[in-house]
Amino acid sequence: MTTANAVRQAIVAMPEGKAFPAKDLLQYGTRAAVDQVLYRMAKDNEIQRIARGIYARPKWNKYVNAPVMPEPIEVAELVAKTRGAKIGLTGAEAVHKLGLSTQMPTQPVYATTGRTSEIKIGKNTIRFRHVSPRKMQFAGTPVGMAIAALRYLGKKQVTPHIIAKLEQVLTKEDFQTLRHATTALPSWAMDKFFEYEVRHGRRIP
Repeated sequence: MTTANAVRQAIVAMPEGKAFPAKDLLQYGTRAAVDQVLYRMAKDNEIQRIARGIYARPKWNKYVNAPVMPEPIEVAELVAKTRGAKIGLTGAEAVHKLGLSTQMPTQPVYATTGRTSEIKIGKNTIRFRHVSPRKMQFAGTPVGMAIAALRYLGKKQVTPHIIAKLEQVLTKEDFQTLRHATTALPSWAMDKFFEYEVRHGRRIP
């Protein structure tokens, strides 16, 4: 079987709308051969080029006759993986996901240990904002999401109510991990946890 046929068969077998990195197809031929097939398929609108080295099999919306793009987080995770970087939610997104605010971010922004950049996905733009590795210790976990939310809200907005909400939405183990994430949280946040515990007459082990 030729490289072209093998690559086409592999892509057709993928779910519609799924994003995939070109390197996953290197088992079917050399990088140059695979890239040539992907280039032709993208030119013929058989697949969509999402970002450098990342493509998607189109999923068409018959009502508007346009392709449905992959979820931003799916694309962001693939981009980070190809760059050898970590990603996590930024503060505004984390606050919304945890139910600490009803305000919805207009465009997805992700914190990353990689470089600051942006990728256009249809009418939307995915932005990557570089942060220090220290702030990304728990990236991709509920604890990391909570840390991003606390940093975003800041000292004045992190009230006992916010701490109580985090204790409610996180598992007991994750809340304990958050409480002791001394190297990832600012000192004022640790003070907030202590005040919360004193207020409730208990101490998180």
